[in-house]
Amino acid sequence: MEQRSKQFNKSFHKWCDEVARASNMAGVPLRIFYDKIHVDWSMEAVKALAQSISQAKFGTPHTSELTNKQLSDVHLEVDKMFLEEGINVPFPSSEDTADAITSYNQYI
Repeated sequence: MEQRSKQFNKSFHKWCDEVARASNMAGVPLRIFYDKIHVDWSMEAVKALAQSISQAKFGTPHTSELTNKQLSDVHLEVDKMFLEEGINVPFPSSEDTADAITSYNQYI
């Protein structure tokens, strides 16, 4: 299986963080996705959602085990869910590399 690049992984974590921030700013409650939970979004909560989709689609909850294509597929599924709630956060581009690395480093 093709290993994802560190940069792709960092960009994914940056995207999770930005989705969480946008959801909190828009007042989209986490309970829309997890009915009984009443907490603010976090990067970890967005990633947990992605891991649930990863498990369902590819048989592993570990995003670190996914190829670039598989993680892109998971990203699109999660993105669709947030788009339905009016949250649109583009995946970080190469121009965002420095910011993504700085942001990601807080999680490692």
